[in-house]
Amino acid sequence: MNWNDFGVKRCSKTGAQSKLKMGVQSVLFSTLALLPLSMGMPEAIAQNTDIRGEVVFTLTDLAGAEMLAVSNDGQYALVVGDDTATLVVIGAETLSVAGTWTLTAEFLPAGSTSAELTGVAISPDGTFALLGVKDADDANTDTFDEMPGKVVALALPDLEPMGQVTVGRGPDSVAIAPNGQFAAVANEDEENEEDLTNLENRPGTISIIDLRNGIDQMTQVEIPIPPDNLPFFPHDPQPETIKIAADSSFLVATLQENNAVARIDLPSPLPSPLTAAAFSVQNFNVGIRTGLGLIVDKVGTGQCRSSRYDLSLRQEFTAAREPDGIALTPDGRYFVTADEDNLTSVNHQSDQGIPLSPHGARSISVFDATTGEFLGDSGDSIEDSILGLGLPQRCSSKGPEPEVVSVGVIGDRTLAFVAIERSDAMTIHDISDPANIQLLDTVMLNPEVVRADAEAGFEPEGIEFIAATNQVVVSNPEAGAMSLINVVIMP
Repeated sequence: MNWNDFGVKRCSKTGAQSKLKMGVQSVLFSTLALLPLSMGMPEAIAQNTDIRGEVVFTLTDLAGAEMLAVSNDGQYALVVGDDTATLVVIGAETLSVAGTWTLTAEFLPAGSTSAELTGVAISPDGTFALLGVKDADDANTDTFDEMPGKVVALALPDLEPMGQVTVGRGPDSVAIAPNGQFAAVANEDEENEEDLTNLENRPGTISIIDLRNGIDQMTQVEIPIPPDNLPFFPHDPQPETIKIAADSSFLVATLQENNAVARIDLPSPLPSPLTAAAFSVQNFNVGIRTGLGLIVDKVGTGQCRSSRYDLSLRQEFTAAREPDGIALTPDGRYFVTADEDNLTSVNHQSDQGIPLSPHGARSISVFDATTGEFLGDSGDSIEDSILGLGLPQRCSSKGPEPEVVSVGVIGDRTLAFVAIERSDAMTIHDISDPANIQLLDTVMLNPEVVRADAEAGFEPEGIEFIAATNQVVVSNPEAGAMSLINVVIMP
């Protein structure tokens, strides 16, 4: 789609909403040479790479910047958070605001007086977006009586509402099928996060939205997730992030608290009307990993001071992967998970009798998308680079915290781009060979936190690789900001 057809031009960096050009180059691994000799150099990141990321612009003062989606042509992003959606023009080295839309009363969930925008997706042709609307009424959520959410359709680029449909409780992630016929929503329904063992907890679901009759006539069906192969809380699957394969034949969704991924195969053609029985669901247990890292103290204190990290204090830990973000490779062969881990001290998870730590998996992992077979992970490379660069992390709880992942292909290489929430960073991994994942670069989004013994100030969440331009955009909810990174191929 050509956005100029709507009379909208790509904005220059002189636009009123283009707040800050950071002029920050990608932080290269040579930074390690500045570290105290007593720390040594982690082998995992002592390498030369030919693909790097360069932060070229940061757009600030966004009303909400939780998650984002990008048009296929790479010209626009829609970023959402709190009650606001912002349309952002993407240039070669700049970002600028083209318009905003604020959630109004007619689009709140029935029985709610307050809501927030969660997931967002842009249609393949770029003419509309779908936004998840989650009940945020304290009177409901405090009593575990969250109302079913909604998905609202906005026309692009004018951001005019075109339709809405009620989905399950707690819509978190939204995806639109590449064939444009349907959308999928992960309804997390996390009403009682502190006691996941409670058998009365409602199970989350996947909504399939029928788009074939137009966005003004959307209908949906909720798909239950079976308890099979869910290692922790099979009664409460809580789907988190959802992605649809390039051929629209299947989707995958993380079941974070259950340390699993659900795959749903989609019938072709889709039945009309949609019925839950037409969809086949299978779950994959994504397993545990043992790593080496700093696992003592809170950020900025004791062993967790970014100004004086000491690699000799790293300890072995075993953690569930419990992925938050997920992505599919363009060929549909693999899915990639951002292994955040979400254990709490209340729930006391273990794996085959092995107690699991609350320290986070701190990795990304690759799996066969058909069988769910584990193929490889990034090991300790993410944390090693964070420590080497003096970036913050929460040592005693999830470490750097890989949050959301996007996958793209440059040349003959398949790359994973990962938002590292507690370190204000993005990593680039080469996953072309899933059994030998290589860290290529760790890109600082917020240089103010380097060796500052301070918490992350951006806390990046949403991330999308733009294949049309070899760029990456990242939403930073804590700072109300959005970062633009150019992926540079070195000679």
